[in-house]
Amino acid sequence: MYRSQQRGRHSTIDTQDMEGKIRKKYGRLAPFLDEKLRRLMAASEAWALGYGGIALVSRATGLSIPTIRTGLAELEDPDTIIGDRIRRPGAGRKPLVETDPTWLAD
Repeated sequence: MYRSQQRGRHSTIDTQDMEGKIRKKYGRLAPFLDEKLRRLMAASEAWALGYGGIALVSRATGLSIPTIRTGLAELEDPDTIIGDRIRRPGAGRKPLVETDPTWLAD
């Protein structure tokens, strides 16, 4: 069970139910989201849940905990988000011609 504090009183929320709801929501949106928006959506859900939210959202979405933490950092400081870019400059795989110079020769 997940305990949250609402208006000074403790309430208990069924974590499986919450996880299922997030899984449904994420499942419907995932085909339309790029890498950055997936990260920000998951971070927003985790932030709204509070303590334990990162782990719950990670289980529901399949995104890693570091990915969700990166999203939380981006939500805290939007200046770290680089315009329309999905990844930071230099991130991602190197082109095959850089990693295997014989690739073009074939």
